[in-house]
Amino acid sequence: MEHETSIELTVPEDYHLERIDKFLVHALELDFSRSYIQKLIKNGDIKVNGDDIRANYKVKLDDSILITVPEPEELALEPEDIPIEIVYEDSSLAVINKQPGLVVHPGPGNWNRTLVNALLFHCRDLSSIGGAIRPGIVHRLDKDTTGLMIIAKNDIAHRNLVAAFAGRTVFKGYTAIVTGRPGKEHDVISKPLARHRKYRHKMTVAEDGKEAITEYTLKRMWNTGTQLFSLLDIKIHTGRTHQIRVHLSSESMPIVGDPIYSKKWERHRVPYLLLASTSLSLTHPETGEQLNFSIDLPEHMKAFVDKLDQQSQ
Repeated sequence: MEHETSIELTVPEDYHLERIDKFLVHALELDFSRSYIQKLIKNGDIKVNGDDIRANYKVKLDDSILITVPEPEELALEPEDIPIEIVYEDSSLAVINKQPGLVVHPGPGNWNRTLVNALLFHCRDLSSIGGAIRPGIVHRLDKDTTGLMIIAKNDIAHRNLVAAFAGRTVFKGYTAIVTGRPGKEHDVISKPLARHRKYRHKMTVAEDGKEAITEYTLKRMWNTGTQLFSLLDIKIHTGRTHQIRVHLSSESMPIVGDPIYSKKWERHRVPYLLLASTSLSLTHPETGEQLNFSIDLPEHMKAFVDKLDQQSQ
């Protein structure tokens, strides 16, 4: 039996007169390529304000887009030889350094070439609790966010890790490069978050949203003569969708290269947004041992730091 998934989006002001395929590539968390979007348009699976459109259609403010994504008739998750960096592994869990641009688990429009397909190839065992398309997945990183992730290799470890995340005993540290500078060298942003009522691909600060707490410390600052940039160490005390991205943007410090929460994201010409999960501490889910991991900044962030160093001399 073939199922279909429907996705509804409203076009925000930032993308007025952008080509529809370009808008959707950046607006959706899913790994939709421009060619896949064009195929959906050709098949009549993407409608704007109820009408079929051409592949070169330019979206307008408040256009209503409805995408109908057909699922494959047979879903068999295949192991795929996608290189992943395994930082640590034992019989209970693995810690990996996820590369940017890799979607964590299969979903509409990307049933393969995901982290799960790579894990099935590289790890002999994965927990089954996440279900058929999310084996081993305890938490997630956005597609373009890079860095440390924990993978559960059996169901006991999975349950204990989920409980640890819920109990906030897993320490997750991030590094971000943002435009602007913080008002304080160290601060805690506590603003509830909810899905945006109008722009469904975005999260937003909302009084009736879920509690979200982000702590940051200023580590470096650059003044290029035309703009200020800051390097922040970040600790999250909750794990909401897009939490760091929304919180920093709400404080006028959008992450460099963020296509959803930074209005002028393209001007910096970075391949991915400059956010990485760089440290991780947890109690081993079966042995009780304390595990601590940290990694260097990914290459695309190092390259931007080098560029800022040169521009601000």
